[in-house]
Amino acid sequence: MNSRITSTGGPYLHIPVMKNKVLEALSLRGGSVYVDGTFGGGGHSSAILDTIDCIIIATDKDQNSLQIANKLNKKYQHRINFYNSSYIHIPSLLDSLSIKTVDGLLLDLGVSSMQLDDPNRGFSFQNEGPLDMRMGEGKISAYDVVNKMKIEHLSEIIRDFGEERYSKVIAKKINDYREKKTINTTTELSKIIEDAVGNYYKRQRGTHIHPSTRTFQAIRVFVNNEFDELYTLLCRVCDRIKFGGRIAVITFHSLEDRIVKNIFDHLTGQGSSRSRYEPMFEGQKNYPFIYPHKKFYKPDHEEIIANPRSRSAKLRYVQRTEHLFRENLDIYSMTKYKRMLEELK
Repeated sequence: MNSRITSTGGPYLHIPVMKNKVLEALSLRGGSVYVDGTFGGGGHSSAILDTIDCIIIATDKDQNSLQIANKLNKKYQHRINFYNSSYIHIPSLLDSLSIKTVDGLLLDLGVSSMQLDDPNRGFSFQNEGPLDMRMGEGKISAYDVVNKMKIEHLSEIIRDFGEERYSKVIAKKINDYREKKTINTTTELSKIIEDAVGNYYKRQRGTHIHPSTRTFQAIRVFVNNEFDELYTLLCRVCDRIKFGGRIAVITFHSLEDRIVKNIFDHLTGQGSSRSRYEPMFEGQKNYPFIYPHKKFYKPDHEEIIANPRSRSAKLRYVQRTEHLFRENLDIYSMTKYKRMLEELK
């Protein structure tokens, strides 16, 4: 069996990751309001609405999600309020709806199956498509990054957002190629990367990922400003969660999981290192959040067999306490990457 083909999950089929664990993590209560910040194909929202009588505030950048939300809204008697927007706008959306606090927030990060399986979106190197990778209607596309970004910045992006050890080799190969010919397609870019570092990957012991995986991830994260939006939302939404309410986040790779873990650890007093700007609390019990159970869950073997795309998922969640949240977590700085984005506009 070709593991790379299998790992894509085959033709598009939306399967909500760790559905039962998500329902448990959110500690659902009837008559409540929950926020699904990454609506996608609506799988998690549907599972919540099937379980309890509640209202869902849902957001997603992808315009395709709007059609799905409209269909589901009829099924669930108009209990889904969908907004075709990034989840970073959730606090202002709640303000516009005169909702001060909600009972839970869910984020299922990464690329949805309907995005990966559509070659025209340019997210996957396995099918030929345009170099796009935009989840919404952003100004910057993967084409701009690959063809216009300075070689030193391209190397930094691939290293920082893809954890690719051969980032300089890949960036140089891309630069050499684009000086002769514009790079237009996903397969064209993947071939350049394979030619640059394919032999390094083949020499690795045991199973290994495709040489293009980390570079495609890095470009996608940069194009969609994913890490900055994740950090910004988690810092701004904390005081919008009711006492006893929960924030649940599903991550799919180590970098975004590290952001979630670090923020959750700071919010619960579990962090091994502290920001010099973070206020001191008198004991763990005075922190604004707690870990209700162990720190994260992963899909079981049966789910991974049924949905191979879930294999790298981690679910972390925290629960709001009655203590004050102070919005001054100084963990990450995205200023450097924002400047890179401005240079491409």
